[in-house]
Amino acid sequence: MPSRYRVEYQLKSHRKDELIEWIKGLLAVPFVLHSASHDPAARQILRQRYAEVFVAVEALIDEQVSVGKLARQSEDREFLVGRTRLAQLVPSIGPFFTRLPLRQAFLHEDHKRAISARTMVSPSFNDIRHILNSAQILQMRECHDVRLVTFDGDVTLYEDGGSLTATSKVVPFLLSLLRSGICVGIVTAAGYDEAQKYMERLFGLMTSLKDDTSISADFKRNLVVLGGESNYLFRYEPSQHELVSIENKAWIKPPMCHWSESDMTETLDLAESLLRDFRTTLNLPEESTIIRKPRAVGIVPGNRWNPETKRTIRVKMDREQLEEMVLTLQHRLEDFAPARRIQFSCFDGGSDVWCDIGGKDLGVAALQHYFDPYNPIKPCQTMHIGDQFAPMGSANDFKARLSGCTLWISSPQETVEVLRCLTAGFDHYFQT
Repeated sequence: MPSRYRVEYQLKSHRKDELIEWIKGLLAVPFVLHSASHDPAARQILRQRYAEVFVAVEALIDEQVSVGKLARQSEDREFLVGRTRLAQLVPSIGPFFTRLPLRQAFLHEDHKRAISARTMVSPSFNDIRHILNSAQILQMRECHDVRLVTFDGDVTLYEDGGSLTATSKVVPFLLSLLRSGICVGIVTAAGYDEAQKYMERLFGLMTSLKDDTSISADFKRNLVVLGGESNYLFRYEPSQHELVSIENKAWIKPPMCHWSESDMTETLDLAESLLRDFRTTLNLPEESTIIRKPRAVGIVPGNRWNPETKRTIRVKMDREQLEEMVLTLQHRLEDFAPARRIQFSCFDGGSDVWCDIGGKDLGVAALQHYFDPYNPIKPCQTMHIGDQFAPMGSANDFKARLSGCTLWISSPQETVEVLRCLTAGFDHYFQT
């Protein structure tokens, strides 16, 4: 019997991805009809039925891509996109910037994960997430047109609250991207307005980049860090071997440059007031601390001395408390006039809650123009890798889907694997 937490978690609509849930439903039918036998012939039939489902979904996404291209040139954009078959079946569906070879991706993942060999467990959320990732990687490799790869920080490049060390397995792949002339952006919620903080968290990458003589100076400058979602930009400067701050006027584009300081301040003021109320209404630990920054406000767990162990321990907040704060912040700010005139992001990082000005869609879009102002990088040439793609209001990578192709990972180890596939060893998986 599943745990109470797992049952309650599955009932929370804000934690579900409607496209993945819809595909799960499609795959449930062949699973019920054809998965009862361990006979090889029966397994082959089930594999074929699963593949047929992905062929059908692939065709629907192809239509979505085609209509999306027409919609970007039309004034009736929302009307056109809403008329697609996929949009009618999955109303919350967002844009697709490339086709997705889902059948090929399924065959690869089935070979790797033995999805069609299971008789008791139907295709899961993670199965489908991996299939979507594989399809996106395959398409990007076939097009040979990746110009920008962006990353979240925590739980994507390094463990939550961690840093990139010189021995991190992801570092060689980041260097490989730069060596190939691909722009690399770390688009993180960490909102520091000085380069040193990011240098400390990325010191392994900084050291390796300094020592690598096979990457030209111009290509090394293709590494940037965009902090606070879309608020602070830093670029690697080889002559100084460090990150240097870039003036806002050099990279901030509409609509961000049109936001008023008063609207941003009032939005953060309301968010801070709500966070202070939460400490009482949700009975949060008294050690929890509210932090106000120029472009963000959040509440983080505090520390408490444990006399038994004679050690300082971090006081955690419950998952339910974190989610209540995020959803309430989102709801209240959406009804607040100053907040409606700008863009903001409310999310929990697993142990804390933040409200940031801006969003990763704006951050990624800004980088697309910053790296090439005269021929901006297209969304179909952009890949964002992150771990927080749950529906809007609970995770901050979600908005990046509006500005480029995305990969949904769950750990730094998965990031290493998808980069390995993206940069080198993916071809032989697709010979089936």
